[in-house]
Amino acid sequence: MKKTIITTLLATVAMTGWAQTNKYTIHGNFTKVAEAMSKQGLSFDSVTLVNPATPEVVARQPIQNGVFTIQGTVDKPYYAMLNIGISSEVNGEIKRKNSRMPIIIEPGNIQFDGNSRVPIIQGTPLNNVLSDVVSKRNAPDFIETVKELVIHHKDDAVAIPLLLMLDDSMLEPDTLLMLISQLSENTQHHPHVVKVKGKAEAFLTRPKEGDMFKDFAVEYNGKTAHLSDYVGRGKYVLVDFWASWCGPCRQEIPNLIAIYEKYKAKEFLVLGIAAQDNPEASLKAIDEMQIPYPQILNTQKIATDLYGIKGIPETILFAPDGTILARGLRGEEIEKKLAEIFKNK
Repeated sequence: MKKTIITTLLATVAMTGWAQTNKYTIHGNFTKVAEAMSKQGLSFDSVTLVNPATPEVVARQPIQNGVFTIQGTVDKPYYAMLNIGISSEVNGEIKRKNSRMPIIIEPGNIQFDGNSRVPIIQGTPLNNVLSDVVSKRNAPDFIETVKELVIHHKDDAVAIPLLLMLDDSMLEPDTLLMLISQLSENTQHHPHVVKVKGKAEAFLTRPKEGDMFKDFAVEYNGKTAHLSDYVGRGKYVLVDFWASWCGPCRQEIPNLIAIYEKYKAKEFLVLGIAAQDNPEASLKAIDEMQIPYPQILNTQKIATDLYGIKGIPETILFAPDGTILARGLRGEEIEKKLAEIFKNK
């Protein structure tokens, strides 16, 4: 009986020690930033810890006097997001937005310094790796460094935010896919990694010159618009992927208007595809620039993902039957291509 009691006590002590070693605490400090923000009518209100693999709200805490603390236990380190809530009052109405920060939830004391020029999360092994990489973002060997770290940490949660730093903006799709293939199986199945992989695969199989157009549909203001409403209907169609917030896009638009006016009587059409943009902002820009050709609004990432477009502006010229004649034409290249098409028409 005495032996059984002793065994039970030892097991309890062991379990208590295990729980303590798996405890994490996140200390956040925004005191200096909060003071500066208050002068602009802004304030921090709360912080939310989210597990994007679920997506589950793990914890939510108020930010009081520019500081917060989140505590918990973790079985295995995982990649998460800290959503920092910021409030402002506009015309008597309270508006809120989130600033997102990647974090690795692992045992130990995690320090979130929000007062530095670039917010830093460190204090535990994997978060130290992530913060060190962020501090070297402008280094000439940044890409190669991150690639090596992704492979080195292929079994660790930090591989996910490291991979997301590269994404398809820094690596060619085939290189990105090869990198993903070297990750552990669990990491490859994380929703964010699956999304990156899907975009890379879509880019490699994106419609190219000579291919028939791929249709899509989007809804806005109770109506559904299709690319097929314009493409494949007997006209040459120059599709411009743009957004109101995109400076180079707006610089190209006067040229597109001039081209539209010049060739519109010759079975030719320019079509705007507002991508990753608020529809109201798109409409405002259309009015400001007096764009005369039709638009498909509210496509967000639907059209750009379908056509494997990494950045805007981007143009695609479709033949009357809907096949792709050219991609990526800009400025004088557009005029040259159209002059060639319409020289005998």
